Amino acid sequence: MQLGGWIPKKSSIHPPFHSHVLTERNMKRTARTSSTGDAYGTQEQEDRLSLLPDALLIYILSFVDTKLAVQSSTLSKRWVHLWTFLPVLNFDSSLFEEEQTYTLDNFVVKVTFDNFIEKVLAYRNGLIKIDSVNLKVSDHKTMARVFRYALSHGVPDVSIDTSQNLSKYHPVSCVNSSDSLTSLTLKGMLNFGKFPNFLGLVSLRLERVKIVESEPFSCFPNLEELHLVNCKLPSELPGLEVIAFRLSRLTISSCFYHPIPYGKLVLLTPKLASLDLGGLIPMSFEASELPLLETIHIDCCFSFPRAFDRSVHQPDETQQKLNLINILRCLRTARCVHLSPSTVKLLSISHGMLAEEHSSFGNLKVLNLIPPPNKPMSELHSSVTSYLLKDSPQAVVKTVPRYTFRWINR
Repeated sequence: MQLGGWIPKKSSIHPPFHSHVLTERNMKRTARTSSTGDAYGTQEQEDRLSLLPDALLIYILSFVDTKLAVQSSTLSKRWVHLWTFLPVLNFDSSLFEEEQTYTLDNFVVKVTFDNFIEKVLAYRNGLIKIDSVNLKVSDHKTMARVFRYALSHGVPDVSIDTSQNLSKYHPVSCVNSSDSLTSLTLKGMLNFGKFPNFLGLVSLRLERVKIVESEPFSCFPNLEELHLVNCKLPSELPGLEVIAFRLSRLTISSCFYHPIPYGKLVLLTPKLASLDLGGLIPMSFEASELPLLETIHIDCCFSFPRAFDRSVHQPDETQQKLNLINILRCLRTARCVHLSPSTVKLLSISHGMLAEEHSSFGNLKVLNLIPPPNKPMSELHSSVTSYLLKDSPQAVVKTVPRYTFRWINR
């Protein structure tokens, strides 16, 4: 008996996914071969890849899309069930057409991305723990179903990319908490709000999502790494609060209201050691005491009102200067400070304000003034370096590109 006229029973000796259904028309065998001649000049083909142990083959298949891993079952009997032992599931909807139709035993079989995922989850070896699920999908229902499956099966690492969907934002949420999930990555047009308490989550990355709660991170009490990249904040939010008492690394890059900077950024992160702040300057910045702060990267840029939207209130240049100085004031316990060219430029035209500042970096060990790409760092106004080094005259001043510094200090 077959399910949907497609997949045989688990007890069948044939591949769980029929070769006629999933094999590409021009699929080439991936196993490498070598030729050896005998005394009569004949050649014997040796399948060197299939000589590897099952564990290593399964490990290799974990790095390719699950569709290709399933297709490998057509190589030989040795490969028939290898894909069912995969600890990593990679699903990419771009590898599927809208609907693929095959003729099998006089039956028309239709294979969709959603149908493929359903069969994989149903026929994989349930005794094998899933370590990671990586999903690229444009359909919200498929995304939600895979996310629920991952949480209910204790998957520790989940990555969801909905960048292919450009129509509207969809919520990503769950009813039940999970202590097994340790790493979560969400990318694309998703609404991110409050979750139940996830005690196991230590790493969270949000990219191009809309953050719909002003304080959405306290439900992850053991969070250690948080990366917010190109995230959007609705204009009705008063600001963004990051409350995470075990957070040690924070990245906030190019997050904004549209089309203005977010009004307030509040950090309640007493164990923060590394902060990477880039993009539009927050109108207001508040941070609790940061005694463990080791490294900061500041890459701020100006915000200018658009000609066709002059009614939108945006901070003027003077206010943006004050906002940047306030950020540096709140981060004065940092030991290593890295400033981008745009940040240095904004400070260089703020020398009058800097002269009135009394607090600076008392623990500073390294000041890295990052030069523009392929250009030397231009001379800075003396008041900038005087302010930054006022309480740490022995600090080392460098002009090392940011990517070079990160590579050196891995």
